[in-house]
Formats: sequence, structure tokens, C-alpha cells
Amino acid sequence: MMGLTLALPASVAAFALLVVLITWLQRKAFLVRQLAFPLWVAAAAAGLEVFLLVQPAYRPAEMHRALVWLLLFCGLTLVLRLLGLYLFEIHLYAQKGVRMPPLLTAVAMAVVYLITGLVTLRLTLPNLDVTPLVATSAVTSLVLGLALQPILSNFFAGLVISVERPFRINDWIRVGEHEGRVVNITWRTTHLRTRDNDNLVIPNGKLADERVLNYYYPHPMHMERVKVGADYKIPPYRVRRALLEATTGVAGALDKPSPDVYVLSFDENAILYELRVWIEDVVQGPRIASDIRARIWEELKKAGITVPHPIRTLELPPRPRRVASPENDAPRPAYLYVAEGADRGASLALDGEAATVGRSRDCTLRLNEPNASKDHLRIAWQDGAWTLTDLGSSFGTQVNGQATKSRALAPLDRITVGGTVIIFESD
Repeated sequence: MMGLTLALPASVAAFALLVVLITWLQRKAFLVRQLAFPLWVAAAAAGLEVFLLVQPAYRPAEMHRALVWLLLFCGLTLVLRLLGLYLFEIHLYAQKGVRMPPLLTAVAMAVVYLITGLVTLRLTLPNLDVTPLVATSAVTSLVLGLALQPILSNFFAGLVISVERPFRINDWIRVGEHEGRVVNITWRTTHLRTRDNDNLVIPNGKLADERVLNYYYPHPMHMERVKVGADYKIPPYRVRRALLEATTGVAGALDKPSPDVYVLSFDENAILYELRVWIEDVVQGPRIASDIRARIWEELKKAGITVPHPIRTLELPPRPRRVASPENDAPRPAYLYVAEGADRGASLALDGEAATVGRSRDCTLRLNEPNASKDHLRIAWQDGAWTLTDLGSSFGTQVNGQATKSRALAPLDRITVGGTVIIFESD
């Protein structure tokens, strides 16, 4: 009895000491970390060996069989774990480039260990009937399955996630109202790192029920949308040019695919535009959108485009007045705006004096257009209207797609000179 009292603490102490040593080595060496389970089995075998050395007369036959089973199980699990490391880490990952999910490899090795334990137990203890053990395990599993249904649902959902791989480590995903970067996938939960650098833990069962939006599949490139309202008095092509200029030079905004501008709706106080910009990483989306909005304010300010406030204006019709004769009628304010071509964005105010357009330095609106003549056309106030006159140009002038020698211009008429399109603006 005294020997048993001494042998049991000695064996437990040896086992605990080896477990502490293995745990410490796990932090230092990758191989020890991967072979932790076989080493724990070896620690159990060493503890049993210490017990037999201190108390050899205590049921030696059964103890020796148990020691043989532990050694055989330890050797086989060590070999199987090394084969698993070669299969998952070297053959699939290093050579084939296929990275298996950590949860899937852990479950696969657990199943292999269980089968190996039952087979070696049958070989070393032939008189032991493992059928009641398996039946008892099945009943116990049924009871535990009913009691631990939420945990098991999360476990199997984690297995499905590991097999289907709707997202991977470092992917940026959105689940319900939350979004973040995937930093870890365990057997029960998935961990997200949010924009605020907080750790969000989501049960795998909830992930299986929710719609998951993966921003990194098939490509981390993402479209950022910025909505802007502009005054009804400003032509859309002017607003479009200003919005596109606002994307130039913004860090993280891509040139290809090129940004684009859409007219969304005619609202009560403004025309609503949407600037669509492709960005290289959705994580930087809020910062890029902020920089683009700041640049939009600058470009709209430069172009004289106002963003109207949600106000209501009461307009009364003016009193009738005598219409002046065309000969005495003052010139109406008008502008020439280059919408397409090498000089796009250029503008000229017509203040009553005749204006010439062409390649010459003496022209009021000089064009860098190879198909424009030196003095291509003239626009002057005649007979109560702004009138365009072609000055005998080599390639001619078109207004709204029709060849023109001379005609009175109407608001938003498009004047084409070679590859340059000039829009006539007038209230």
C-alpha cells in the first residue's frame, strides 16, 4: 500500500513535468507545436513507466499491456502526424499552392487519431471487446448532441465554411450590419477585425444563416460611389467634367477602369449625379471617398458650379414689358464651352464683341485642333441672335451634325470643328 501511495504521485508528477516541458517547447519550435498530441501520449506512457518502476508488482500484466498500447499508439500517431504535415504543408501548400483550412486539417487528424486508437487497442488487448465501448460512445454522443446542439451546429457550420471557403483569412467581408477582416476561423466562431480595430466574434452557425458579402472575391478592387447634387442652371457636361477632374491624383483611386459619372435623377432642388470610382482596396474606401469629396468641392468651386441647398424659392412672373426691336436689342450673355477635344474644359464669354475661333494666336478662342483653320469661324451678334459664320475653313464647320456656312445659334447647339466639340450656352 505504501508503494502504491508513492508510485501514483511519482507517475503523475512525471507526466505533469513532461506536459509543462512540451508546452514550453511549443512556443519555441514549430515542429514541437505540430507534434504536440503524440508527445502528450508519450508523456502519458512515461508516467505509466514510472509507476511500473516504482510499483512493479501491482497488476503487471494489464499495466504492461496498457504501456505497450500507449507506445504503439504514440508511434503510429507520430508517423501519421508527420505524414499529415507532409501532405498538407509540403505537397498541397508548398508544391501545389493549395492551402487547406486549419479547421479541416484538425478535424481530419482527430478522426485519424480516433481510428488509430481503436485499432491499436484491439491489437494490443485482443480480449477486450470494443463493441460496448463503441455503442456506449454512440449513446453518449446522442445525449451530448441533444444537449450541445448550438455548439455542434457551430462546429458543423465551421466545417462547411472550411470546405466551401466562401471567405479566407485576410478577406474583408460583411455579415449583416458588421464588416471587417477575417483574422481567425475556429471550430466554433469566426473572428473579424473591424475598422475600429476591434475584434468581432461571430458564431459559425450565424454565418451559415446570414448573407455574407466578400469584398475580396474575385478581386479586392471595389467600386466607390459618391453622390453630388448640382444646380439646374449648370449643364450636365460641365458637372461631369468637374467630377472627373476631382478623381485625378487621389491616392488609392484607379485610373483603369476609368471613373464615370451618371445622372441619377432630377430632384426637387438639384440634379443628382453619381461619381463611380474604382479603388484598389475596400478597406481604404472611407478615406478615399473623403478625399474625393474634398477634391469635388475644389473643382466645383473652380468651375463656378454651386451645390444648391434644400430651399424653396417663390418666383413671381415679371411684368410685361415692351419688346425691343432687333436692331436695338442688346446682346444676350452667352458662352462657348469646349466639351471634347484637346482643349476640353476651356470656356469663352461672349460679351457683345465678335469672337473668332481657330488655330491662330489672334483668335479669341484658340484651338489646338489640327483640322481647324487659322481663322475657322466667327460668332457675332446679328439681328437679335448670336450668329455663326464659317470663314472659308478647309474642313468646314458642323452645327448639331450638319455642315453649316452661317446660322443663328440656339442654346446648347454643338459646334464641331474637326475632333473638337464646342457647346454654345445661353440663357
